[in-house]
Amino acid sequence: MSPETKVPVTVDGRTLTLTNLAKVLYPGTGFTKAEVLDYYQRVAHVLVPHIAERPVTLKRYPGGVDGQAFFQKHVTEHRPDWIRTAEVPSESSRSRNRGSTVTYLVIDDLPTLIWAANLAGLELHTPMWRMPGVRRPDLLVFDLDPGAPADITDCCRVAELLRPVLEADGLAPL
Repeated sequence: MSPETKVPVTVDGRTLTLTNLAKVLYPGTGFTKAEVLDYYQRVAHVLVPHIAERPVTLKRYPGGVDGQAFFQKHVTEHRPDWIRTAEVPSESSRSRNRGSTVTYLVIDDLPTLIWAANLAGLELHTPMWRMPGVRRPDLLVFDLDPGAPADITDCCRVAELLRPVLEADGLAPL
């Protein structure tokens, strides 16, 4: 990789090296890695509180969303020393992994979010529990994705119908 494809930046006092900023990650729209990083920076104040203290599995798209993707549970060993991780016992059904642990990324701040996005970590998957309460849920998720025959308006109507039901049970829907 040539030096001009690496850009050193400081994010909230943390030093990062961003790479391949002109790479198109969303070919349908031409949305680049730089634009993904900008988006994550803009939504971090809303996103981070919801994923903080939760182990993160990244779904990475190094060749963009039309290319091969992979899930990364174990955070890479080549990371800044300030990146927070969490050791979580594996509950894999595969016998070779029984009794082992997974070293997950924990995204508690903007610099870590930007670091993950720089890896083309476009999807951030978290469990419904926070550390250290391993496997003790504190969250309930209704995944209202549009798809035939429902469109986004239908999904919004379902969410509106769910709100009073959840509130009646003492829950605080978002």
